[in-house]
Amino acid sequence: MFLTDLSLKRPVFATVIILALVSLGIISYVGLNINDYPEVEFPYVVVTVVQPGASPEQIETKIARKMEEAVGQISGVKHIYTTAREAVATVVVEFTLDTSPEVAAQDVRDKIGTIRGELPQDIEEPVIARLDPTAYPIVSMAVTGNIPQKEMTGIVNDLVKKRLETIKGVGNITVHGAQEREIQINLDKDKLAAYSLTTSEVLNSLRSENMEMPGGKISNSGREITLRTVGEVDKPADFLNLPVARRDGVQIYVKDIATVVDGVEEMDSLSRYQGKPAIGLDIIKQSGSNTVEVADTVKKAIEEVQKELPPGVNVEIVSDNSTYIKDSVKDVIRTIIEGAILAVLMVFIFLRDWRSTMISALAIPTSIISTFFAMKVMNFSLNFMSLMALSLSVGLLIDDAIVVIENIVRHRKMGKSPFAAAKEAAGEIGLAVTATTLTVVAVFLPVALMKGIVGQFFKQFGITVVFSVLVSLLVSFTLVPLLASRHLKETENTPPRSPLGRFLTWFNRGFDNLTVKYYHLLKLVLRHRWKTMALAMLLFVGSLMLVPMMGSSFIPSADFGEFTLEAELDAGLNLQAAGRMTDKLEALVQKYPEVTKTYSTINTDKVNIYVKMVDKKERERSVYQIAKDLRSELHKIPGIRAAIVLQAGLTVEKTVVFRMLGDDMNQLQTYAEQAQRIMESIPGAVDVGSSYVPGKPEGIIQIKQEAAADLGVSTAQVGDTLRTLFNGVVVSQFEDGEDRIDVRVRLSDSQRKELDDLSNIYLSSNNRPVGGGSNPRIALSQVTEQSYATAPSQIQRFDRAKEIVLSANLDGLSLGEFNKIFNERVEKEMQLPPGYSLTASGESERMGDTFNSMGLALITAVLFIFFILASQFESYIDPFAIMFSIPMAVVGAILGLLVVGSDLSLMSMIGVIMLMGLVTKNAILLIDFTKQRRAQGMERNEAILEAGLTRLRPIIMTTLAMIFGMLPLAMALGSGAESRAPMAHAVIGGLITSTMLTLVVVPVMYTFLDDLKNKVYAVTHRNKAPVSDAKH
Repeated sequence: MFLTDLSLKRPVFATVIILALVSLGIISYVGLNINDYPEVEFPYVVVTVVQPGASPEQIETKIARKMEEAVGQISGVKHIYTTAREAVATVVVEFTLDTSPEVAAQDVRDKIGTIRGELPQDIEEPVIARLDPTAYPIVSMAVTGNIPQKEMTGIVNDLVKKRLETIKGVGNITVHGAQEREIQINLDKDKLAAYSLTTSEVLNSLRSENMEMPGGKISNSGREITLRTVGEVDKPADFLNLPVARRDGVQIYVKDIATVVDGVEEMDSLSRYQGKPAIGLDIIKQSGSNTVEVADTVKKAIEEVQKELPPGVNVEIVSDNSTYIKDSVKDVIRTIIEGAILAVLMVFIFLRDWRSTMISALAIPTSIISTFFAMKVMNFSLNFMSLMALSLSVGLLIDDAIVVIENIVRHRKMGKSPFAAAKEAAGEIGLAVTATTLTVVAVFLPVALMKGIVGQFFKQFGITVVFSVLVSLLVSFTLVPLLASRHLKETENTPPRSPLGRFLTWFNRGFDNLTVKYYHLLKLVLRHRWKTMALAMLLFVGSLMLVPMMGSSFIPSADFGEFTLEAELDAGLNLQAAGRMTDKLEALVQKYPEVTKTYSTINTDKVNIYVKMVDKKERERSVYQIAKDLRSELHKIPGIRAAIVLQAGLTVEKTVVFRMLGDDMNQLQTYAEQAQRIMESIPGAVDVGSSYVPGKPEGIIQIKQEAAADLGVSTAQVGDTLRTLFNGVVVSQFEDGEDRIDVRVRLSDSQRKELDDLSNIYLSSNNRPVGGGSNPRIALSQVTEQSYATAPSQIQRFDRAKEIVLSANLDGLSLGEFNKIFNERVEKEMQLPPGYSLTASGESERMGDTFNSMGLALITAVLFIFFILASQFESYIDPFAIMFSIPMAVVGAILGLLVVGSDLSLMSMIGVIMLMGLVTKNAILLIDFTKQRRAQGMERNEAILEAGLTRLRPIIMTTLAMIFGMLPLAMALGSGAESRAPMAHAVIGGLITSTMLTLVVVPVMYTFLDDLKNKVYAVTHRNKAPVSDAKH
């Protein structure tokens, strides 16, 4: 082996190479960012358009659909998600992953610009921005205190927010529940009527009064003077003295028709922390920055800001994502250390020598630390995926070193010198160990190269595993034989009479007895080859028949100690009524002793309550048990439709999501209700809900077209007047120091509560009197009719069709089982006409896409393994004997998942893929040694028997080291560790059965293929000696 020969001849050079890798790894580790997930660029662009006072139907028809048509023409558009709410249209455009986010944003900007003239004139300028679905808050905080909300808002904006915005790495800060200062000019409609004034006259006058304008400049005698016209008011009360109009020669001022209030804007949402009014701040980091570092800096800044706040005002941390990340990193590091210790102890039990054990154990820290260098070069971070790769690789990293050191020990026992034993032992198994490592590389490279969003996330996982095992291969053929040649002794270090020595003696005697029994078993199966193969195939087919009994899910659920209570309220409630309903919900949640924090966001139609619990180690009940108890209590509260949403990986959404698509909202609603009833009737489906919430009261102002035309009143006049009086219009801004305060004109609160308040409102006619004079005033009641109706609070669209989203959580039922039952019943009980469809979304859609990607990666891995084995053995047939160990691993993986109750999920599939590389390693050791002995002239069965006896120990050692190395991961002790555990469940189960079956079935399969090879050779080369691995 070239590397071993070089290391033995030039030990300083070999040592320096390894030390250089380790040094680079240590340096790189310090500079690695720490995040929860890999940073992936999502090509999403969001367009937001505001039209004050517009209903969802108006927003949909006049704005949203036109924008959909425009952006739908752009190349690379994958999906278009649209929401039309009161006064706001939001269009999210998803592009294919190969589209540049910058180019996508510019394309959308250009398309929206081309239709700007077709949109209503009174809309605010469209806001177009890139959207990152993973840009969620890393820290959320609440500011509470015993001062008015107006003053609190000023403190938040002027002190807290400004201070946090200066922190390096902070990208955006979103404020919730603030009451911004606003100068309100509250009109009195009766006084307007008395002076025959219209709202348009008032607005035009105010817009032309409170302003400052540049006036140019003058030059004289070499000097230049800038001119500025100043007409702004100095204080809010001065607005009362602004002129509005003249009637019969008398000047009418604002004070004659309105009052002026230095107040706050009308709230459309409220925030609470621990049941008390609060202002919330969400900190979103810049892309590429270190989550933990930014969060720590934010928290330190908050401590400093707290010292400057008035007494009684406090900043409280609601949620801190960096705490979860740090805990996860600690859990994974602990898992790696515990796994490494267990793996090393297992090696020691077999080798009974601390020197050889520690030599092989060096591969673990060396490989892991060196991998940090590769991660830095690839711009990876320490995150869930890369750390999961390292924890999964613990047993792998010592694998090659075990095989090498065990063979060196065996050669030493033959009486060879340390130098000769190291050189010859490494050379004997060099190709086999290289091939075994390359099969692992072949397995994980396709995972790293998967397409789609999942492929982007698993790139770091696959590359990290590949580099770590390649470093372990390098260590196994350089550092391990080098140290063994100098420090490995022939005698054992453990005194035979010590308790440990007696245990090791007893264990190894037991293993020697096992080896004898395995020898006889191997002789038996070689005599009964057909029966052996039949039994193996029966086990494989039987395990496949168990698959329908398994559940399937996307990402296994995990207890993160938090959840969100989402409650939809009856339509038509105002904010105060929604707040009273929130009181009941908060009181119910806070009576659970496990709950430590609640943060509520209150809207008129929906309430969200974020709930944080004590650490998992400090409570007896899981988050699932608490959620189940809470659901039963929530059902008793009238007027709400509540759901409990748990965090699942990157998303915080319900487990089941289906889209009902169609054109007619009434028909769509009918079909959605039918599908919802089916969903509700399935046992295990909980929190079933629909995105369609009908019944919001709506006042209809119907224009009398003929009367309006005769009287010279346009529809636009009516709409503008109503919007001004009831919604309000910002006509100017009041300058107070550095702040620019909006000045809003509208009716006083007491005059905008009922439809009857529309009486005594006047419009200006466009019909000029024949004899001249001012235009006549027309009462609103003359040209309109008022009525009540109901309308949805929002309209959702998907890919230019209306949609209603049905969703649910699952309790005791897997996602795959639910989908099967639901789809069968929908097909049986519902007949959707052309143009209407019901499609899976959310986790179901991601699960399908991911399983397809994993399936392709699996097939690719099998092909790569075959190519590597064919290259090593210079045979197209022998690799199939080794690859027969793969279905044997599937048997154990299925049984392992069934025994512990794990679903077939993304994580368990990663475990299965990993198994493919692991189990072929054992088979390679067997077949490679068999072929070596046959090449030396040994008879086939004798070669197989000797290979079994010789390779049994390293195979069992590596298998047990891998199993024990993964035990901490399988036990899922840390926060959120349940999501990683199924990988270990699949690997451990597969290793147990595949090792037992590989040791028996692979040799038998090899004999069948060898017979086949000889028969083929005999047919194609008549009158020639048959081909075999033996020399002739």
